[in-house]
Parts: sequence; C-alpha cells; structure tokens
Amino acid sequence: MTQEHPLLTMIREVCALGRAEFERPSTTEGVPDAGRALAQGLKAIDPGGAPTDISLSLALLAPRAPYFDQLVLDAIAAGVPQVVNLGAGHDDRALRFRHSGVTFFDLDLPDVVADKARRLRMMGADTTHLALTAVDFHTDDVAEVLARAGHDAHRPALFLAEHLALFLEPGDVASLLARLSGRAAAGSTLAITAEVHPAGLDSGLVVSTVDDVMFGGAGPLHTIQSRDAWLTLFERTGWRVVDADEVTAVNHFEVTVADRPTQIQTQFLTATA
Repeated sequence: MTQEHPLLTMIREVCALGRAEFERPSTTEGVPDAGRALAQGLKAIDPGGAPTDISLSLALLAPRAPYFDQLVLDAIAAGVPQVVNLGAGHDDRALRFRHSGVTFFDLDLPDVVADKARRLRMMGADTTHLALTAVDFHTDDVAEVLARAGHDAHRPALFLAEHLALFLEPGDVASLLARLSGRAAAGSTLAITAEVHPAGLDSGLVVSTVDDVMFGGAGPLHTIQSRDAWLTLFERTGWRVVDADEVTAVNHFEVTVADRPTQIQTQFLTATA
C-alpha cells in the first residue's frame, strides 16, 4: 500500500492538534476530551524538521470542525446507524459521538490506523462500536473495503470526507464517489470538503501552479476544480448536492495563476444518493 507523503503526515497531525484546541460537542455516551488524548505527543514536524506552528490552521478548522460535527449529530438524531469517516486520521468523532446503535467506520492508511489503534488502547477506550479499517484510496475499492469491515449497504450511512479529496488524484476522487454511491442506501448522506478555484481557469494549471509555488514541485495537492466541475462530478457519480446554489466555504489560500491572483476556497458540499 502507498506510504503517506511526509507533508500529509504533517498536515494530518496539524489538524489533530488544531481540533484539540476547540471545545466541541459530544453525546451523552461520548468522551468529550477524546481529541486531546488522541493528539497527545503528535509533533506535526515540517519539512525542515521543526514542529509546525498550528495557530495558522485554526482559522481554517474553526468553521470546518463544527460543520462536520453537526452533520454527525444530525445523523444520530435522525436514527442513521452508520458513520463512515474517510481519511479519518486521528479524528475523535467515533469517541465523542458514541451512541447506542451507531457504528463508526474510520478508514485511513495502514500505518495511520495502527497508530490510532495503539493510542486507543493506551487510552483504554471502548471501541466496540468502532471499526478501524486500513485502506489505500489510490488502489483499493472502497466499496469492497467497507463490505469486509461490516458496513451494511442496506442501511443508511453518513459518509464524511473532510480534507481528503484535495490529496487524491481527480480519477481517484471520481472512483471514490462512485463506489460510495453504490453502497449508499436510501437516507444516506455524503459530506466532503472540496477545493474550489474560480471559474474560467484550467484546473490542471491551477494544481501545477500551487505545486510549484507552495511546494517546490513536490506537493501533495492534486484535486482543485471549479464549483461547476464539482457539481457535475457529484451528479455523474450518483449524488445530488443539497442546496447546490448555496455556498458554504472558507478561504484556504491565494496563489497567482497565469498572472491572476486566485483565491482557493474550501467549500463544504453535502449530497444525498
């Protein structure tokens, strides 16, 4: 399976450390401070070998974390029995939102899953409701992975892909969405963060420019598209975006593309199968 890009490791750990800074909701059965425990000891080492300053990430995480938290709470309140967290990393929602009758599936690379399992054991966490599942989104059929993990394709699920699609190739994103729609029973929902550039720009040029300017040609970012392209992709893969004309977003970064200052947004898209 693919090894995690070092920059992705840094970003994943920055997200875990950043989320641990917030006061976040939990269910009555949940563990309110699970995020802090799971993030303990993470360093988020940058390419220069120094711990990353997580303060810069807090402005991005501040709107994103509660958006996805509320989706989980809404799903639980609606009786949805399965929550699938794609690229879960050290996310703690399976612990904070533990609820009788709800199974959580946390999917990520094998090394990430193994480290999370170790941390959960050290915490003495009750994981009877959690299926930690190794996957490589570049090569694995996520539908088959979920089936082996015990996901029930005949019952509704909430699928979360928070800060994942950006790091996958466009073809892998399309395959992921299609495979998920094939397992999505009536009443299922998919929510992702989509990196969006302004209309009229070539997506390939945007990605290559971001790679060169921000990462010196060695960057891990792969899928940045116009909003219309994202909406078309959802429709083509069997998903209908909820409130497609309403944009919920946070500005992510700015880069000059073809002599044009270009704001890249992280938009939150929620869809039904």
